[in-house]
Amino acid sequence: MTITDPVIASERGSTDGLLSIRDLNIEFFARGAWTRVVSDASLTLKPGGSLALVGESGSGKTVTSLSILQLLPKNISRVSKGAIDFDGRNLLTLSESQMRNVRGGEIGMIFQEPMTSLNPVFTVGDQIAETVRQHRKVSRKEAWARAVEVLELAGIPAAARRAKDYPHSFSGGMRQRAMIAMAISCEPKLLLADEPTTALDVTVQASVLQLLRQLQDELGMAVLLVTHDLGVVADFCDDVTVMYAGEPVEVAPVDDLFGRPSHPYSAGLLRSLPQRTPPGEELTAIPGMVPQPDQLPPGCRFAPRCDFALAGVCDVEHPELVKLENGQLTRCIRIARGELSSGELVAAPLGTPAAHDLSTIATDVAEQNGSDR
Repeated sequence: MTITDPVIASERGSTDGLLSIRDLNIEFFARGAWTRVVSDASLTLKPGGSLALVGESGSGKTVTSLSILQLLPKNISRVSKGAIDFDGRNLLTLSESQMRNVRGGEIGMIFQEPMTSLNPVFTVGDQIAETVRQHRKVSRKEAWARAVEVLELAGIPAAARRAKDYPHSFSGGMRQRAMIAMAISCEPKLLLADEPTTALDVTVQASVLQLLRQLQDELGMAVLLVTHDLGVVADFCDDVTVMYAGEPVEVAPVDDLFGRPSHPYSAGLLRSLPQRTPPGEELTAIPGMVPQPDQLPPGCRFAPRCDFALAGVCDVEHPELVKLENGQLTRCIRIARGELSSGELVAAPLGTPAAHDLSTIATDVAEQNGSDR
């Protein structure tokens, strides 16, 4: 696996997609100075497609997704560079009144914690109906009927009755379904889902993912999924952007990511999947933590935690995002130079059980995707 060409700015986000983010830099004001928290983030999402933003907490996934709808706090954050093109418009140039028409109408969002996102003093039906009336010229009666309709579509039993209930009377899974119902109530072209299965048990998680797939097929929505759960990614998404310390480190189709990761961080995330560890063995984890934005190491940001880092190279030179011969994008100097292969990344590290070898995960993912899609 060798480098072909660096990914120049015009290639990182194509304007052909429904959503195209190009070279996005986001800064937060803290301790008297502006600090960059997202660097050169780029992605393209086609109409009806599904893309995952993956990484540990602090990698910049949620900040990137919130910037699409301009929901970051304006007094302490700013976009210092880049463009966010949606359906032919640069969202960063729209006024607040124009963005209000986009939010909920053309782009829906499922927030990370439904209990804090739903207003406890209004019924679930009223909150969904308010969204409908904001974006459609309908009467209160018609908006309420639409609220009941999308609650039924989201799998809420006895939707006409439950629409009159308050959020506290819903279980965690039902609150998540109510958030999905609100997000799709105006049939948006794009759905942003920020950790939609967090804190849900496995059964409810599976039903929520099944619901999202069903709605995506019926409504033709594109879905940008923000998650740290690679199991969810394998089951739902077509393409993956792996982020670390505020920047993309790998971009690949989901099968290629699981079968031929092109960055040590991606391989580390795959090896950390709990289901990859045999019962009774200690769970595998990437040593260390994601660095703070104002304490980034020199050179490659992942180098201090990387088993493949080369002294004098990886800790000195900051890598660019480059395209490999197979089309994957990587931010690894050694992979780009051909000094390190995906085969070495997926092999079990010395001194670890053979079960930590990732060579079979591509087959597992292919079988799972074939049965679920």
